[in-house]
Amino acid sequence: MRSPCFCGVNVLFLRKTTGIMKKITLLFLLFVGLWSQGNAQTMFNARLRVSKIDCNAKIAQVDVDVRAVSMNDNFNMGDANFRFSYDNRILKNPVLKKQYRFSSEAENGQEYGPQNLNGSTEGQNKGLVSLNLFYTGTGKSPQRLTTDWATIATIQFDIVNTTTASTSQLTWYTPQTFPKSGLSQVLTTTSGYDLKEVSAGQFSNGSLAALSEACPNVTTTTPPSNNNTVGGGTTTTTPTNPSTTDPTANVPDRVVTPTDEPDLVIPEGFSPNSDGINDKFVITNKRGIKLSLEVYNRYGGVVYSNADYRNDWQGKSTDTGKEVPDGTYFYIIKLADGQLYRKAFTIVR
Repeated sequence: MRSPCFCGVNVLFLRKTTGIMKKITLLFLLFVGLWSQGNAQTMFNARLRVSKIDCNAKIAQVDVDVRAVSMNDNFNMGDANFRFSYDNRILKNPVLKKQYRFSSEAENGQEYGPQNLNGSTEGQNKGLVSLNLFYTGTGKSPQRLTTDWATIATIQFDIVNTTTASTSQLTWYTPQTFPKSGLSQVLTTTSGYDLKEVSAGQFSNGSLAALSEACPNVTTTTPPSNNNTVGGGTTTTTPTNPSTTDPTANVPDRVVTPTDEPDLVIPEGFSPNSDGINDKFVITNKRGIKLSLEVYNRYGGVVYSNADYRNDWQGKSTDTGKEVPDGTYFYIIKLADGQLYRKAFTIVR
């Protein structure tokens, strides 16, 4: 005798169960998505960048830059403390040279107080910079930090030793160290605003070039002591506006135009005809910093190259030693602090 068949019932049961499980899965995924959005962490990156070395004036400038990690992390800047160490056998006496953003000393910085370096110290071999930023507004008009790098401030140091043969590091104190670096965001509320800590992403340390290479013709002097405590002093300067075209279409690094930096004067051309006038390509280098020179013809070929240029080029090819033809050429000048200059010039005999 056959057993009764409940196949239709089983199929119906399985269909109902499958439908219920799909709904449960969709609800679970929706819940996880909403939970993730509500608990996503806003993050920022920070970097230190040596923006200028002046060998003759014996100063170095360091930019403090920050940005949001991703477009979803864009946020309104609140309070901040940026702390990093430096070798004070090479650099001393940091001061605020320029406050670019998030400061009452900067344009559109009305909702922030003036920045300062309070808490900065100098020990026997190592110094600590503490750059402090304060939000003092009402929560209505805080400044937005996006994925574009924003320079917070430029800090200037005295160079006290130009004989070092190796690079010197500017090293962040991160949230995992003491003292630590960190910042908060401004969150608008019905009653005003709250400050909430922003998670830290990547901290990129800065590197100061070997000064015996960057400043080969400068002697060392020691500035007055600052009684083991530094900070508080503030001066201003005009920032450069790096913009130019690329004549070789394949040159990296920061680029500035010759008119942006009056300490470096580059000729529009010269006439190497041995008459004693403008026979050499002479660059006025008021900072005394080491520079390299490369010259390209209009086809992109290198006609001259010197890693330590000393104003001695007389219009002859590096490879053949013969005079290059009259015409238009392009130079690329790189300073030891990383700045690049490039532009067309002429040779007319």
